[in-house]
Amino acid sequence: MKREICAALLLLLLIAAAALNTLHIDRLTELVEAGLARAESAAEQGDFETALAMLESSQSAWHGDRNYTDAFLRHPDLDAASDAFCELEALLRQKDADALPAAFKKLRYHLESIAGMEHLSVRTIF
Repeated sequence: MKREICAALLLLLLIAAAALNTLHIDRLTELVEAGLARAESAAEQGDFETALAMLESSQSAWHGDRNYTDAFLRHPDLDAASDAFCELEALLRQKDADALPAAFKKLRYHLESIAGMEHLSVRTIF
């Protein structure tokens, strides 16, 4: 009976850890997305300095949580998101307004994909 109780407690602990992981990645991506929205709005108005500051704020939030991201997220996904951040930063510095919407979309796609993979579903389990 002790083994069954230990197994049940371990299962509950794993479920709780998965739920906390999902909450954490959701909060992190929401924080980053809020900064991206402000950056995109500023860039649309031609204020590239503010857009860069907002992007850097988002990037700092994302990279500032390395203890979590490096431990729980796949490194190829992190690399893709980092590349998208750098690409967007370069376009903002060049003030390339035509290419910015696609770069914002690409970065959002990577962040949404990462967050989506952390949500439990049949697809993420198998």
